[in-house]
Amino acid sequence: MAARHSKRTLFSLWKRSFHLPSPTPTISNQIRIEEEKCPGYSPKSYYPAKPGEILAETFQLVAKIGWGTGSTVWLARDVNCPQGHPQEAVALKILNARDSESAKLDLEERIAQKNQSHKGFGTVRACMGLFEFTHDDQKHTCQIYEPLRESLDTFTKRFPDRKLPLPIAKAYILLLLLGLDYLHTECRVVHTDLKLSNIMMTFENDKVLPRFLHEYARDNPMEYKIDPETNRAVYLSLDSLGDLEVKDIANMIPKIADFDAALLTEPISDSKDESQPQTVYTFPIQSDYYRAPEVVCGYGWDIKTDIWNFGVLMWNIIEGTELFTQVQDAERRYDPKSHIAEMVGFLGPPPAPMLKRMDSLAEASFVDGDPLSVNEGPLCRTPRELYGGPYFDKEGHFLYEDLVPKRRLEDTIPSLEGEQKELFLSFAREMLTWDPSARKSAAELSRHSFLNFGGHIVRDHI
Repeated sequence: MAARHSKRTLFSLWKRSFHLPSPTPTISNQIRIEEEKCPGYSPKSYYPAKPGEILAETFQLVAKIGWGTGSTVWLARDVNCPQGHPQEAVALKILNARDSESAKLDLEERIAQKNQSHKGFGTVRACMGLFEFTHDDQKHTCQIYEPLRESLDTFTKRFPDRKLPLPIAKAYILLLLLGLDYLHTECRVVHTDLKLSNIMMTFENDKVLPRFLHEYARDNPMEYKIDPETNRAVYLSLDSLGDLEVKDIANMIPKIADFDAALLTEPISDSKDESQPQTVYTFPIQSDYYRAPEVVCGYGWDIKTDIWNFGVLMWNIIEGTELFTQVQDAERRYDPKSHIAEMVGFLGPPPAPMLKRMDSLAEASFVDGDPLSVNEGPLCRTPRELYGGPYFDKEGHFLYEDLVPKRRLEDTIPSLEGEQKELFLSFAREMLTWDPSARKSAAELSRHSFLNFGGHIVRDHI
């Protein structure tokens, strides 16, 4: 008993010996940063997290590493785990009081538990657990995740012109398709917001990260400001978690993350076949550059909208650029007419069935009936109102021909040539179609010849 007491006392002393610096405000409280820029920002709904505090008597916050409309994300250390152990480091997503919704938690639970034997499960960032706590009479839910290194957006900056070497790009594309197949076929989840910043990079047995916890805590007090309304400190997030060596980069893999905007959908029938008809939605989703035509034109979207999104993402991965270049106007506001014009330039006009669906569904009110706005404009109740349609006349002619660019899809992929270019364009055209039902599934795309490498299929080596 005495020895056990001594060991426990020493461990408690060690926990208390881990100190974080006491920073002072370095940013003017007149400047909006991070979550303050989110539409509908409500400072009172965010938990006032600060470095050094311990949540649930287990997790000590070290540094803010992310933020969104419904949460902040913190790198933390498990104080009950031996110092330097790989599992000492965790990422905590602290949900806003108003965003601790059971539907979101159910979706995350499904992703984490549905079928861990699926090949794509390892390329999806699954929640490892959660706990709840109360602050100022408001309940907050805190989700626990594996801490990942950096976003794919940050990772690409490590390469010239942000272009990944083609073998690496193909391997990442395959891994992400496996993860997307897991989400679609096993979980029935539509991500709705696939982009480089929502794909995170990691590698197994990261022994550097625990040490970084302590080095950062000792040497780098975070910059922050004070919210003038609530006196809450708003911190600047880290954009990476320490240096990487070349050998580390070679072993890193991407993981699909951030399911804040994801939706759980079900097929119309009881079949598990992802090709079966899905429930169709009309409310707006996706970031400007990745928004699918069925979302803008209001003819109904489902799981296959993620496939369009993934197709557009290929240009970020292969070329380090955006496929669509006239999506926003000079004031960085979304310009749907110009976006559709580029689609027409690359794909030709939509087929007649899609035009018919535009007319039949575009005037239908959003599912929940709540009016929405875009670009801080007037409140709208239908997709056509929201995005300024119609875009085609009754004969199917585009109404804004002067906006259609002269460049073709072939002109947008200068990094590839010859057979590789033809294979890539074939691959992309199986994702970029007006008709969502004509798009290949993630599983089908993972078998495309473009992902062959050196005479072998890349997936055989994973």
